[in-house]
Amino acid sequence: MHFTWLIIDGNNLLHQIPELRDQVRQDFDGARAALVRQFEPLVGSLADRITIVFDGRLPGQTPPLQFDRTPAPAGVEIIFSPSHLTADSLIERLVVESENPDKIAVVSSDLAERHTVEAAGAYTLSCRTFLESLARMRTDRAPSLPPQRSTLGDFFPPPSGSE
Repeated sequence: MHFTWLIIDGNNLLHQIPELRDQVRQDFDGARAALVRQFEPLVGSLADRITIVFDGRLPGQTPPLQFDRTPAPAGVEIIFSPSHLTADSLIERLVVESENPDKIAVVSSDLAERHTVEAAGAYTLSCRTFLESLARMRTDRAPSLPPQRSTLGDFFPPPSGSE
């Protein structure tokens, strides 16, 4: 199954990658920018479109991170939730309002969020499962073979009962 849209809970995934989790303590904006940069070479192979959603700001706070040091890579969309929504709520809204939620994969370790988007028709992966699958994908590729366009469906079995 080919997923056209991969939506990632940015803060959730950020805290699952050891080197970035450690960087968060000193430079949160830099850690987020580093996470975003990791997805540039994966656009097209994981999904046609990749969106990383971060929590935005609370009322009265200054605007969230600006990617002035590192602009978003081509093909990777960065969204900050508005002050009245959490990133989880925004992800759920993106899936529910989509014309084809069955073509969306959501990466989050938040079980309630995963249940909500699954109920709307999307496929979900925990951050740990997603990272393990990415690691397997990188080691399984033989360097002598020409690069091939892969999809999430190559690495994650479809939910039972859907094909």
